[in-house]
Amino acid sequence: MKIKAIALDLDGTLLTSDKKISEINKNILKDLDKQGIKIFIVTGRTYVSAKPYAEELGIDSAIIAYNGAKVVDYKKDKVIFELPLGEEYTKKVIFLAKEKGFHINLYQNNYWFVEDLEREETKHYAKMTGLTPVKKSFDNFDNYEMTKITIQDMKNSEEFNEFCEEISKIFGKEVYTAKSQSFLFEVLNKNVNKGLILEKVLKTHGISTDECVAFGDANNDLEMLTAVKYGVAMGNSSLDLKSQVNYVTDTNDNNGVAKFLKKYFF
Repeated sequence: MKIKAIALDLDGTLLTSDKKISEINKNILKDLDKQGIKIFIVTGRTYVSAKPYAEELGIDSAIIAYNGAKVVDYKKDKVIFELPLGEEYTKKVIFLAKEKGFHINLYQNNYWFVEDLEREETKHYAKMTGLTPVKKSFDNFDNYEMTKITIQDMKNSEEFNEFCEEISKIFGKEVYTAKSQSFLFEVLNKNVNKGLILEKVLKTHGISTDECVAFGDANNDLEMLTAVKYGVAMGNSSLDLKSQVNYVTDTNDNNGVAKFLKKYFF
């Protein structure tokens, strides 16, 4: 295998369960970066919460954040690409989620907005990402174009899953929807997903999808793993995801990324 780029999801993939990059993963990625292989972080996380990991690795490439809705040159904090969800969709999703009583996260201009700072969902997401929530009434935005919306239910209840299916049916192909975690349902612009945006970013570097290996563990990684020639599902992925890709490696807690790369590079 000869490749020129590596695309990495964060949670459940590059990061261990305690949200760290293992020394084994870090060392091999730094070595490959020095060899001129481009390392891209491709995550559903916000740019702000993804940036420290790029800095830790010292990679010389952009961060693809919000499932592809925003691409940033992290060394310059310069937005290369952004495609928000339209106002009409944002308002409709807010209305439907509020009607069911589900927690809503809105993301705009690198801020994370919630209506209730004390909800379990807010506290959990803050702890998981290191982000600070901003309290704001969702009736009080001047601009309702959002980088991303997530609906959150820590219980991953049957009602929540039915609601996720309902949203997908209501909007169809007018928006992009995916679960990045069992408890987190994402709604974005229809022209955004990890695979589509990764392919665009690779082209700017003169790299084809046949020259890229990508790692992921969740449903929102599927487009990315099938867009490239070497799509790798983590050992902790669902059986459904594993069945749709060409390669499977060990789990995120057992250095699955490094093990796969060592097999082909060392």
